[in-house]
Amino acid sequence: MSELGPITCMGCGLLCDDVTVETSGDDVRLRPECRLGARWFAERTRLTGKPPATINGEPAEVGAALARAAELLRSARRPAVSGFEGATVEDARAAVALADRIGALVSHGSLDGPWAGAPAVPLRGSSTATLGEIRDRSRVVVIWREDPERTHPRLLGRLGFGGPGERTLVVVDERETATAARAGLRLTWSRERDLVALSALHALQRGLTIRLDELASELSGLLERLATVHHVTFVYGAGLTAGPGGQRRALALHELVRSLCQERHAVTLELPAAPGTRSADDVLAWQTGYAGSVDFASGHPELVMATEPLDEFDVTLRVESGGSGGGLVAGPDAEVWIRTAAAGVSAEGTAHRLDGVPLALQAPQADSAPTAAALLARLLERVQG
Repeated sequence: MSELGPITCMGCGLLCDDVTVETSGDDVRLRPECRLGARWFAERTRLTGKPPATINGEPAEVGAALARAAELLRSARRPAVSGFEGATVEDARAAVALADRIGALVSHGSLDGPWAGAPAVPLRGSSTATLGEIRDRSRVVVIWREDPERTHPRLLGRLGFGGPGERTLVVVDERETATAARAGLRLTWSRERDLVALSALHALQRGLTIRLDELASELSGLLERLATVHHVTFVYGAGLTAGPGGQRRALALHELVRSLCQERHAVTLELPAAPGTRSADDVLAWQTGYAGSVDFASGHPELVMATEPLDEFDVTLRVESGGSGGGLVAGPDAEVWIRTAAAGVSAEGTAHRLDGVPLALQAPQADSAPTAAALLARLLERVQG
């Protein structure tokens, strides 16, 4: 058995930086114990046995794969760059530079399926805080349709639950989850009523008289809890924002938080769908002024405000995409795949925790594969040449 660490774990957006990895053959264990982190490390260790690249599913040299990917991107009518589930800040910076050169749309979310609508945060802004501020100051934490006990196993501990000081956990979710089981107050209306509930909370908080049905008692109970504290946190994620109208619901949440800030400090904490997406979002904001989905097709960055799914792309480049097992994937039906060194396992780099705090990633197991950032830089040179 070998022991590696301490390292920063990219098993989820918490990026715990006090993790030790124990490996014995194919068996991987983490201390503190975490099944997500163990699975993350094991999956990326197994990538080292794959060929350096493939073209149409057949093994290929990296140079040939890059040449084919560059050819696809040069001839693309409407290219897109997406993924970033396991990306570093360095990977995202290189991807944005390439997208700028080829006039691509960049999105850290999926380009398939129902479109959630125009992004809420660029439209309205958001009130945010670090995990440390929430732990030290928030006395009510509202978790909206998320189950961090499953998706971010150490989050509640990092927010102060189980430690000193009295705080109330409120869970909005009709499902029976491990997080809901720890709640001091549960609100169980259906997801279809979230927009109505958030709008009603906003109106009631402002002292407006509105007509309510069965939501009245639950909303009143939540407002009573909020009225007794000076600092409150709303934790949310895809459970609120995904699917048709998702960003409208997010906008309603941010409007409520802005209104609550007139009498107390209210903040939000978004749980990313994947550990690399916060880094990509921050890089987009730094380099373009926008976060979310940004389009370079016109020659300058534009925030994507579409209300319908985006499906007109003929070539997509996926960067460190979880569905592809990491690496770079280009072309229709994943015509080109190039293996990359997994950040945090075989490559160093920088990643942003879900609250925006940058953390260094280590490389406890060396690998000869290049990083995504290095490959993207080479790809940019080929596209320009």
